[in-house]
Amino acid sequence: MTTPRSSELSAVRRADTEPGSGEFVIDLSGLTLTENLLRLIANEKEEFEAVLGRKVAFRIASDEDPAWVVEAPVEVGSAPTLQWQSGARLASVVATESDLLATMNALHTLCRTGCDAVVVTPAATVTDAIDVVRAEIANTYPSFALRGLDWESICDEHLDDEVSPSGFADMAAAWVAKLGDAHTSIRTSASNTFNPDYRGMLHADGVHLTDVPRQSAAWEAGVRAGWVVTVDEIDRLMRTVGATPQQLAEVRARRAMGIRGTHRIYRAHDPSGTRSTQWEEAAVPLTLENAVQVEDDKDGSTCIRVRAFASHLDLHSVFDDVIASTARSDRIIIDLRGNTGGSILLATDLRDRFLRERTKIGYVTFTDGRGGLAPRAERWAEPSERRRWEGRTEILIDSMTYSASEDFVLGLQGLDHVRVSGSVSGGGSGRPRRVPLLPGVDLTISTAITYDRQGNPVEFRGIRPDRG
Repeated sequence: MTTPRSSELSAVRRADTEPGSGEFVIDLSGLTLTENLLRLIANEKEEFEAVLGRKVAFRIASDEDPAWVVEAPVEVGSAPTLQWQSGARLASVVATESDLLATMNALHTLCRTGCDAVVVTPAATVTDAIDVVRAEIANTYPSFALRGLDWESICDEHLDDEVSPSGFADMAAAWVAKLGDAHTSIRTSASNTFNPDYRGMLHADGVHLTDVPRQSAAWEAGVRAGWVVTVDEIDRLMRTVGATPQQLAEVRARRAMGIRGTHRIYRAHDPSGTRSTQWEEAAVPLTLENAVQVEDDKDGSTCIRVRAFASHLDLHSVFDDVIASTARSDRIIIDLRGNTGGSILLATDLRDRFLRERTKIGYVTFTDGRGGLAPRAERWAEPSERRRWEGRTEILIDSMTYSASEDFVLGLQGLDHVRVSGSVSGGGSGRPRRVPLLPGVDLTISTAITYDRQGNPVEFRGIRPDRG
């Protein structure tokens, strides 16, 4: 919900926040935050600068500073609110960390609407929710030109004014899927599923498996690559799941194979249709043991397969152990095939253990909240203060190497001691913001395009390996 602001106050703020007129201070001292969240917010400094139109500094604000402050605590359960106060004073009125993030996601909305305040709550009606999707994507999404898309044409082709509240999520998902961006999508409680470690592609008759790990439940049931898993609602998945062309069939298969709840029974048949079987799969929490595998390759190299950059796992301890064992090899292989991302902080912290000097890792541009893009900003990284790897490195990628995993690769590709092998990555710069639509239904929207050192966009086009 937005609150109109007076023209007089609007004029004051336009002057106070004119680009080049000094720093806009972000003061987070009003709420106790975890170190991880503070780092995450600071990591996206350029996004705030793109929307606010001026340089940003993180510090305690003085009374004279144009500033964004946190007002807390308020009653838990109150709707998070982002509001302009006197002059160029912006305030997040929140009770919790998640409330603060909700108001930060609302900055684009505040900018877009020109209002005094945004109360972060779902829309009141389906019609209002449709208006939110249409306007938020039009003013936030950064990649229309890169993808050759016309948003108004997409809206005209896919909008259904007669949709019911119960049918809204599917209608909106099919609409937004036309952008072909897995980061920009409709999210519901059904989106939160456990994904077993199988690879496949969704076709009209089911998921055609391309990889079945040994010792998995499917392997023990006799299932092998090439078998077809029977899944429900294939037509709906084909309509409502969007991704880049290089990963679309696999993303749809991943969604089709997801487990809601504690377990799922799968049924599959061999390519000829003469043999069939079923197996039960449990939703096993991601642990260090099943998220990372370390093996010695035949040539003596050490291979680290990282399934996900999960922030709750101590992946640094695994890298500590491998790097300490330098006598075994002068070459590490990091296998990121199938790694769809996770924590960008963890991914880039681990990346920095392979840097040898301060390195320009590429560029980033963020949407300005008004339908445009801010100028590209250089991004640099420093070698880690933890023990670093001094030998050769090979990174394996494929179409499901995505999001934070691409951020890991981005700073390393092109260095003399690093080689990237495999196939083109998924192409997801991401940095998505979340917008509530209806109760239990949210919209996530990408806000950034990242580029490598040569200026090639990662978004949509992906990272191309040095060799196949």
